[in-house]
Amino acid sequence: MNHYQKQKIQKTSFNDPEFLARISEGLQYGVPVLVQDVEKIDPVMNSVLNKEVQKVGGRLVMQVGDKEIACNGELTLFMITRDQNALFTPDLCSRVTFVNFTVTPSSLMSQCLNIYLKSEREEIDKKRSDLIKLQGESKEKLRLSEDQLLDALNKAEGEILENQSLIQTLESLKKEAARIAIEVAKTDETLEEIGLVSNEYQPLSQMTTRIFFTLESMGQVHYLYQYSLQQFMACVFHVLNKDEVLKQIPKTDHQKRLKVITTQLFNYLNQTVGQGLLQQHQMLFTMRLAQIRLGGENPEAEGLFDLFLKSQSMLVPKQVPEHILSNKLSKRQVGALEELSYS
Repeated sequence: MNHYQKQKIQKTSFNDPEFLARISEGLQYGVPVLVQDVEKIDPVMNSVLNKEVQKVGGRLVMQVGDKEIACNGELTLFMITRDQNALFTPDLCSRVTFVNFTVTPSSLMSQCLNIYLKSEREEIDKKRSDLIKLQGESKEKLRLSEDQLLDALNKAEGEILENQSLIQTLESLKKEAARIAIEVAKTDETLEEIGLVSNEYQPLSQMTTRIFFTLESMGQVHYLYQYSLQQFMACVFHVLNKDEVLKQIPKTDHQKRLKVITTQLFNYLNQTVGQGLLQQHQMLFTMRLAQIRLGGENPEAEGLFDLFLKSQSMLVPKQVPEHILSNKLSKRQVGALEELSYS
């Protein structure tokens, strides 16, 4: 809407009584049109999507529904839906360009990793950005070299081996390709360093992603539990930029800061989200956070969490069976359970 504001973009829907009037404006004057809530395509749009333009009496017209509309401009049409389960036929997919803005676990995990690296390891994030830029430039140079080679071969006359101009071009392109290969090879060490640092923040990014999709699925528990990605990311940035405990730790102590960020993120989200939950759902959300935290630190430890949930005797020390008491928990497992006692 902001991008096409100067072109006076029109917003409408299939339920809008003025829908055909908006389409007519787009066809006649080239005004962009945005159609909302498109779970299904109205059959009246078939002629527009098929671009069924006819020439009648020296002018271009299109039959839209029961109206014949003059086409003096190129229609820019956008159709959007917020329904993640909306299905569209292959016939429609071949006539339009689909852009999917749905948040996926892999995309959100990558986004969270970028945020943590930029906040905590700025030098690594800069190296990574420079590396991506270098790789893009190298690919572009190779593409241009290939185009030059094809162009030279296309223009070559007579015997290729006797064409000195072509041979010189080939030699020049060969040197350029070798130089690019050397530049790419120098990035191997940087790639290894970036990979090691990224692996340190990967578990936190994975846990952050799982928390968001937990919040997204809370709507199944109660229809009023609706959380946006912007609201969730605001909580993440609050922990990174405004948390008082984190401010007291120097940025050079990476491992300690990583541990504090993880703990404070879970605490802050539990407190912030928990205030808006019904009492009977607060413990549910807290236990889900505990499960994510325990699984993020050690996936094998989820078995301990399952035992805690399924065995009522674990909640009453006097009733714990002797065979469970005989298997003592490790200090790490005990510490993990203590850390998970948020409420």
